[in-house]
Amino acid sequence: MSNAIRIVAVLVVAAVFAPAVRAEEAPNDWLAAVEAETAAKMAAATPAEAAPAGWEKPGLLKALSVSVDYTVVSDYIWRGLNFSEYAGEGREKLNHQLGVGFEIDPAAIGGPAIGRFGGSVWFEWFGGQEALTPWSDNNLQEVDYTLYWGYDIEAIGLGVEIGWIAYHFPRLRDGGSNTASDFSYTHEVYLSLSYDDSRIFGQPLLNPSLTYYQDVDDVQAGILALGVSHDFALAECCPDMPLVKDITVTPSFTAVYDHRFYDKAGVGSDRANGSVGSRMGFLEYGLAVGYDLSSALCIPEQFGGITLTGFLNFCQSLHDESAAAQDELYGGFTLGWDW
Repeated sequence: MSNAIRIVAVLVVAAVFAPAVRAEEAPNDWLAAVEAETAAKMAAATPAEAAPAGWEKPGLLKALSVSVDYTVVSDYIWRGLNFSEYAGEGREKLNHQLGVGFEIDPAAIGGPAIGRFGGSVWFEWFGGQEALTPWSDNNLQEVDYTLYWGYDIEAIGLGVEIGWIAYHFPRLRDGGSNTASDFSYTHEVYLSLSYDDSRIFGQPLLNPSLTYYQDVDDVQAGILALGVSHDFALAECCPDMPLVKDITVTPSFTAVYDHRFYDKAGVGSDRANGSVGSRMGFLEYGLAVGYDLSSALCIPEQFGGITLTGFLNFCQSLHDESAAAQDELYGGFTLGWDW
């Protein structure tokens, strides 16, 4: 066989068998190229999924927060004093409280970081009010008005709040003469400091706060309160338990120093001898169990948050010379909404 014939034969064999070789070796590469091209087209047509962003308030509403809470409690205890107890009461008559508040933060809409401005109105009425003030014509006992400014100094983890409170007791009349008594309306100013102790412990542990209230009207005396609390979110230990994961348990403790307030308000021991004094007022131990109804019921975030909280407190009076300042165990429920 001549060399020319040999060359032609080799070319024929190569032409016949080369497609078969490519058919055996090329499919994987070809399919990979098609898959890559298809994926690129799909990625261009469909943006990559990211973590769903939380709902945000529209426009200027980003700077506004509002809240409403309604409380039913066995006794109205305020600074160690029982405002809903009378001789022979027997079975507890429930005390009802309603609070409405708002807060504005200019920084939330790109404004200056000058702190938060807020206010609230708080109503309290008592089923046994007629026994406390027999000349009253309804059960409304108290209305409070509060305005405040708050600012967080993030560099050191310190929160500052300065406020004004007006206390109005519309049923507190002088012997039914329809003349306001000395204590039917009074004003306070306060300064509150809170500290983010996660800077020390890595996470919030005691959430300490220190608040001083100074009455500048009728009583002209003060109260100093030191409080600590800790939230135990059960979702951290029981994330897969539907009835438990939305519960938060919060124990708390408050120690109050009485700076002549009890005596000048007429419920202290030194008032009887014409003098006033400063001493420890009371200790209060609390336990609250909050249930996040919004999460449990899958309520959309744009409708706000709803929480039901049960609480039980024990107030240990250290200044119990008055019938209004005694050891008290009381509790109740609060239904709150915030947006």
